[in-house]
Amino acid sequence: MSAPQNQYFVLTLPLKPELWQQDLLEKRFEMNRQIYNALLDTAIKRYRQMAQTRAYRANKEALFHTVEKEQRKKLLQERDSLIEKYQLRNYDICREAARYRQHFQDHTDSPIVQNLAGEVWQAVDGLIKGTAAQVYPKKPGQLKSLSGKTNRSSIKFREDGLVWKGLVIPVDKRNFTWYEEQALKQEIRYCRLKKSVIRGKDRYFLEIVFKGNVPVKPKPEVPGTVGLDIGRQKLSLVSQEQAAEYLLPIKNRQLESRKRQLSQYMERSRRSMNPENYHPDGRIKKGSVHWIYSRKYQKARLQYQELCRKQTALQKQAQYRLAGRITSSGTCFYIEETGSAKADGVKLDPSYRMQTAPARFLKILEYKLNQQGKQLLF
Repeated sequence: MSAPQNQYFVLTLPLKPELWQQDLLEKRFEMNRQIYNALLDTAIKRYRQMAQTRAYRANKEALFHTVEKEQRKKLLQERDSLIEKYQLRNYDICREAARYRQHFQDHTDSPIVQNLAGEVWQAVDGLIKGTAAQVYPKKPGQLKSLSGKTNRSSIKFREDGLVWKGLVIPVDKRNFTWYEEQALKQEIRYCRLKKSVIRGKDRYFLEIVFKGNVPVKPKPEVPGTVGLDIGRQKLSLVSQEQAAEYLLPIKNRQLESRKRQLSQYMERSRRSMNPENYHPDGRIKKGSVHWIYSRKYQKARLQYQELCRKQTALQKQAQYRLAGRITSSGTCFYIEETGSAKADGVKLDPSYRMQTAPARFLKILEYKLNQQGKQLLF
């Protein structure tokens, strides 16, 4: 079966920056964070000016109560006119971004700033459409990725590493496999620089977005239709060749236990350090309050974040393995998502069904099937 058109996949490669390069990368992330916040602040001011007008309030109220298609189309056109008037289009915010970029041109470039402007536009657009109640600026360390638009400018992959505005950082090839070698032979759409905190330290990665399909080792393909029934605990599979049941990957119980212990400790520490922020009945006071965190609390918070990262990575890895086994059992897949514990048959620990993440597994399965040109029908 032919693969879908305009297919893309991502390869993540760890970088090996020197200390001075790490300092420069951190400086560039911080500068781009300031650009994002400046653009967001300008856009929010314009949005508030628009939201105070009688025309916008009337349009918003009318859209809420209007169902008829033609009337809604007219109201949406009126809203678009207001958005253009108050310069809240994606184009307007991107044009505004050029002014901020001039001050940091040694540490950023046009494609990256335009992508940041696009994120700002999406955030404000959520306010306008009512899909978001509030948007917030990014705090120090919260900007986690910077993206280019092509592999010809901005963040680029060349030969064995990242190339960007005077920086040449090699990727770590120690764990390269057949998959990485085959992926790097395909056409690159664009690159993304990503920062993650692993074991309490900043780690940098190069995410390469390729055009085409994920490399798959040639295997004898099993033709035929496969029926899937996914519940909150397990997945049942029926095909012409087999009938099988698979338990959905569960979160590591030891890690979950440690997370609960740290969460309880942090709550006790937060209450003991900030008694004035709580009502006598234990509820947190509303409004702007100042919080004080002890050093032990900050250390525990870093440990908690690391446990969350490790838990997600381990479960996701197990889900990809299971999805790989299922995709090899046929070419066309029909799935019935019951979502009921009764459909799972056997009784298991009640906490089990809450930690199997069936929705995420289903997305992974659908992604792998699409990459192989196979069908998943609901």
